Amino acid sequence: MKKYLLIASLAVTLLGCDNGSQIPQPEPGKQPSQAAPSTQVDEGKYKRLKAPLPTDELSAHEPYVVEFFWFGCPHCYSLEPLAKAFREENPDIQFITIPAAPNQRWEIEARIYYAMEALGIKDSHYERVFNLYAEKRNEKRYPTLDEVAALFQDAAVTKAALEEQMKSEAVSAQIERSKRLFDQAELTGVPSLIINGKYQLEFAGLDSEAFAKDFMQTIRYLGKQ
Repeated sequence: MKKYLLIASLAVTLLGCDNGSQIPQPEPGKQPSQAAPSTQVDEGKYKRLKAPLPTDELSAHEPYVVEFFWFGCPHCYSLEPLAKAFREENPDIQFITIPAAPNQRWEIEARIYYAMEALGIKDSHYERVFNLYAEKRNEKRYPTLDEVAALFQDAAVTKAALEEQMKSEAVSAQIERSKRLFDQAELTGVPSLIINGKYQLEFAGLDSEAFAKDFMQTIRYLGKQ
């Protein structure tokens, strides 16, 4: 049985990324797959979006989850092991990541993400970029583009190629789409998870004593709605 990593808030933040809220800490050693699936979820664990996101634009089928994130967000970084476990254990639920770009700082990382996607290295280097940002956060700074590009040398991707994609029209179009969806969902920070384009997960409403289990069960429940 797989054990889940502890979801903990990091002490150093360079920019508010989740509107001041903290992801609750799960109790170490809790394993969500051990518990029977919940047949009902308290409404305090989610809220319905006023304007649903366009499902036909996001996914070919339900259920699906959209996670808005930012590479520089310590809470997104802390959540990633659990999000990865969810993806692995629920292959029937499509998990879509969208880099939030509501301001110029976050747009840099969003462009890096979409450039990685265009270059075919997103899946192989996604965690590496997250780890680099966590490492440099301890130095109270962001990584330079040279440092980010250095991660891609084993994939024969140069800094010039990365920059070219970051400035491309295709990536710019993806950035505008991210901004539009972020605004439509009336989000104020990240990480933000939207299920089936209709329900936003409320981290503060999840059981802090069994966070991982509640996270898994709540998303699966909402995916069926």
